Amino acid sequence: MKRNYASGSQKGKKRKEEEDKKKQESGALLKFLSPQALPKDTSTDEATPSTSSSTSTDASLLSADVSSIAQATPSVPSLTEEDTASRTEIESAPLPNTEVTSTAQGTTSTVFIADDPAQWPAVLTECVRRQIVKKGPVKVTNIVFPQNSENPPRRFTNDNYMRSMKNGEKILRSWMLYSMSTDSVFCFACTVFGKRDNALSNCGFRTWRNLAHHLKEHEYSKGHCDNMTNWHELQRRLQTNSTIDQTQQDLMQIEIEHWKGVIRRVIAIICHLAERNQALRGTTSELYDQHNGIFLAQVELMAQFDSVMTEHIKRIQNQETRVHYLSGTIQNEIIALIGNKVLEEILRRVHRAKYYSVIMDCTPDVSHKEQLSIVLRIVNCEPSVSIAEHFFGFLDVEDTTGRGLTEVLLDHLQKHSLSLSDCRGQSYDNGSNMMGHKQGVQARILQLNSKAFYIPCSSHTLNLVVADAAKSSVLSISFFGVLQRLYNLFSSSVQRWAVLKEHVKQLTLKPLSTTRWEARIDCVKVVRYQLPEILDALSALQTFAIEKGDSETMSTAKSLHGELKTWSFLLYTMTWYNVLYQINHVSKLLQSPNVSMETLRSETEGVKNYLEDFRENGIASCQTDAKDIAGNLDMEMTLPEKRQRKKKRQSLYEGTEETQSTPDETFRRDFFLPMVDTALRSLSDRFSRLKGVYDLYDFLFSKDNMKQTIKNGKLHERCKKLEQTLHDIDADDLALEINSSLYTFPDHVATSPFDMLNYIYSEKLLDLYSNLSIALRLLLTLPVSVASGERSFSALKLIKNYMRSTMGQERLTGLALMSIERDVRQSLDMEDIVITFAENKARKQQF
Repeated sequence: MKRNYASGSQKGKKRKEEEDKKKQESGALLKFLSPQALPKDTSTDEATPSTSSSTSTDASLLSADVSSIAQATPSVPSLTEEDTASRTEIESAPLPNTEVTSTAQGTTSTVFIADDPAQWPAVLTECVRRQIVKKGPVKVTNIVFPQNSENPPRRFTNDNYMRSMKNGEKILRSWMLYSMSTDSVFCFACTVFGKRDNALSNCGFRTWRNLAHHLKEHEYSKGHCDNMTNWHELQRRLQTNSTIDQTQQDLMQIEIEHWKGVIRRVIAIICHLAERNQALRGTTSELYDQHNGIFLAQVELMAQFDSVMTEHIKRIQNQETRVHYLSGTIQNEIIALIGNKVLEEILRRVHRAKYYSVIMDCTPDVSHKEQLSIVLRIVNCEPSVSIAEHFFGFLDVEDTTGRGLTEVLLDHLQKHSLSLSDCRGQSYDNGSNMMGHKQGVQARILQLNSKAFYIPCSSHTLNLVVADAAKSSVLSISFFGVLQRLYNLFSSSVQRWAVLKEHVKQLTLKPLSTTRWEARIDCVKVVRYQLPEILDALSALQTFAIEKGDSETMSTAKSLHGELKTWSFLLYTMTWYNVLYQINHVSKLLQSPNVSMETLRSETEGVKNYLEDFRENGIASCQTDAKDIAGNLDMEMTLPEKRQRKKKRQSLYEGTEETQSTPDETFRRDFFLPMVDTALRSLSDRFSRLKGVYDLYDFLFSKDNMKQTIKNGKLHERCKKLEQTLHDIDADDLALEINSSLYTFPDHVATSPFDMLNYIYSEKLLDLYSNLSIALRLLLTLPVSVASGERSFSALKLIKNYMRSTMGQERLTGLALMSIERDVRQSLDMEDIVITFAENKARKQQF
């Protein structure tokens, strides 16, 4: 009896010690959560709180399901660069699926909360057990299970999760877990609540022979039944918030939500500034410093109206926490996370579209690095048909030859698992390293993939057509020289520009530019519509120069006034404006991502037809327009007569008859015809390389083209050619589908490839027109211009300006993705960024 009494006494004593220990841990955690009970760190200086210490966080504050609590440990107001560098080796790589738990001393430590039971700690604390039960068992079902070394080899299957009954019914074993790391099964309940005295709860059971018999024995054991009861009881209490330490859990949850709210607001501020190409950082990283940058200024502004950010700033100022998440390093991490998230979404859309085209262009940035901009053009068909050109990143390139750029492109595509065989088009500017027939990028890509057709940028090509026409004659060169001199005269000083603004109200003078596509039309337009006002400004400038004693300005203004107030200059202006207006209109139209090849062909044909008609009737129409302006200026409407050179006769028998040219004939011969003929010739030559693409696809441009092809008896021939070139369709089936579409497609939707493809998907006719839909997708995937790449350069110049010339390449690409692809970013769930950021900030140890 004494022995039994002593044994019972020992058990009671042991139980009492365990209860005291639990109370001590609970009290320590409550004290740990209380900021008022924090000890002060006397080893640190009393300095103004700085955000530079946020890179050395103590432990994970957030996670995918239940984030860890913020550690209210003795605060360090700021960290020097040496302190941060010394902790780089200590703060190791992120640990996924971790949780922060409290110890009896009030400190924190991290443990794994993985889906694999083999990775769970050998000793589970109460906090970890609660998190595992709250998450529940996660079954592995979507893999091919490995075979073991038995003879014959056996493997685990999804059927083992089910228990077969005699009547044929199957019941799910909710307690069974499969471990991928050990190729074994575990009992969830016995692993979490049991003593781990068998294989199913300790190291895993992997004898697949007669597995059902072993599982049945385990299911009916007393220990398993007790552990299942404990599991469901704790699960019920957690779901109803009726656990013993519910107060502790509530405090933890409040702290978790606080830090999640802080991160959400930090991400929102970064996205807001990045989309507007604003600089984030200033010269200091101190809160409430006027030089701390726009990011911290936005944090301060939000703290005036938002309770979460107010509490966060209060903790920083009172040194209640050293975790700020406001430093430049944290900004870089969040920018990288968001940029990668946007890039993943773009890649997902590209993979879903299957076919894509590459658009590339290069430009030097402010730090004299050559930045290669890559844009991918795809055709989205679900939920509705749309054409998109997505920015794919900036790449710092050193070798700008065709070989170097090709290698960079291929490496970037391979890095993101994009197959070059799915590329169906490539478009670049007219540089020799890009469009070279032997060593250019397009030639090298065609050697690797003959289906990636090269389409020269239509806008660049039209710009070159204008440049060729501007150099067609001495009179054209002189005309643009006069316009540049006019701009230089007024823009060289503030006082002269003020004189111009007094007279010219609506438009202002523009300089010429060899790269900006609309420079010439803008330069000519102001003279076309405000020539009288410009002449008044020149007269006023002469008076102003006489008063100031500036003889050079007076002479230049007088000379320009005399040149502008002539009938010939007015005709030059009218002629050039009519031609530039037509070409500029087409160029702007072709810069839209929604434009496809049939639009390019029709618009370039329209420009050609216009120039041919203008060659015959252009002079008369220009003279009619010029007379209205000349009448208001009392201008003599006659061209200057050129003195005819008399040919010296060498002998008396030579004829005396000499050809005399009128001023109008001289104007037509020396200025008008060279300009128009050069433009026509350049237009035909530069767009002639598209003939092969037109010959392959033009029968799909519209319903009328299809009918004409059938009428000529060439439908099967054209379909066969398309099949042999692309290998993506069946020629016979495509011919049958085209014949069928002529009777089923309404006339209003059969005017363009886009409308026909949209009709197929909107009416759910894909099973009937599968080959036709593929052919239309391939056609619409071909790029027309590199305008999207040029637009990315505009963002580059705003993001990486002279004040941010040392920006890293990763930060630059992340900010560019957030700015250029703002629509994609706004469609994403930022809560995933919060979770990913929390996982990346998980630490093994508190510092």
